[in-house]
Amino acid sequence: MVYLKPFDPWGSSLCLCPPKYSLQPYTGCGHSCLYCYAQTYIKDFNSPRPKEDFIRIVERDLAKLKEGSLISLSNSSDPYQPLEEKFKLTRSFLEMLKGKRIKLLIITKSPLVLRDVDVLKVLDCAVSITITTKSLDKVLEPGAYRAEDRIKALKSLKQAGIPVIARIDPVLPILTEDEAMDLVKELIDVADHFVFSTLKLKKQIFRRLISAIPKIEKDYKRLYFERGIHLNGSWYLPYEMRVKLLLPLIEMVKRKKKSFSLCREGLDFGEKGKCDGSFLIKPKMFHVQPK
Repeated sequence: MVYLKPFDPWGSSLCLCPPKYSLQPYTGCGHSCLYCYAQTYIKDFNSPRPKEDFIRIVERDLAKLKEGSLISLSNSSDPYQPLEEKFKLTRSFLEMLKGKRIKLLIITKSPLVLRDVDVLKVLDCAVSITITTKSLDKVLEPGAYRAEDRIKALKSLKQAGIPVIARIDPVLPILTEDEAMDLVKELIDVADHFVFSTLKLKKQIFRRLISAIPKIEKDYKRLYFERGIHLNGSWYLPYEMRVKLLLPLIEMVKRKKKSFSLCREGLDFGEKGKCDGSFLIKPKMFHVQPK
């Protein structure tokens, strides 16, 4: 059994992420986000559980990694979901990294990451926090921590000297497209890097969304299934619609001379080589050796 695995975005030709490893301390996720793509692939996703024998197996996997390797924590289940408060597997993994020349990118929707600032300060790391909506967070992300708390966490991490990335992801047409601009305005002087992405729709996701918000059914059928395109197993908005949603966000970030990237969009105006924000991770001049 191996838990530290090369990152594989399910063969998507539009993924521009650098080579990296992916690690999930938990199988499934308690955030229950309606737009979550991973629910399609992972059995019993909404019944999250800790990885079996996680500490022993990850210690073994970690010993095989080359110096300078990049780990993404994590890509299909949040490392700081509510289970982490009890099991502390993410905290245990961070402790393993002390004294190692390993780069770490944390991707989360949780202010619980602030609990581990003491360790993060001595690691080669950056933290990416996803903020999709304030007005609909209780509907679209019923099990996740509130967006306002995530924004506060982003600001606190920045003050602690940790590189921070704001993921405005996904931008949902009709539902959050106007709000996305407000989020960028609020975070423009905080985030070191922005990641933008439009909603990619699968039939399962569509059913979950219209069950919670029935009024969008007609518009989403038209935008995605009639006018959109099918790529890598998902329905994308028409090209011109994606440009309309994302270009104003990009222009604002450019005016402030901040970096940005687009996640699996295939549009011509993305900043190449930036992608997930892991370029922000700089080696520390010294590392605290494990006790």
